Amino acid sequence: MIVLKSDYFSSHERLTLFLNENHIKREDILVITQDQGMFTIFFYADDAIKEITHGLFS
Repeated sequence: MIVLKSDYFSSHERLTLFLNENHIKREDILVITQDQGMFTIFFYADDAIKEITHGLFS
């Protein structure tokens, strides 16, 4: 099932690495926000697949 997911990143480089390593398609990205130097991404993905996480808490 496709669900909405999110993750937090401390830099745009880590966000880019996350997108590339997990092969997240542009059409699956709902929004990317930046607040106080942190990046947040909301995207659609299969809930059965565990992403390779390079976010804030990895």
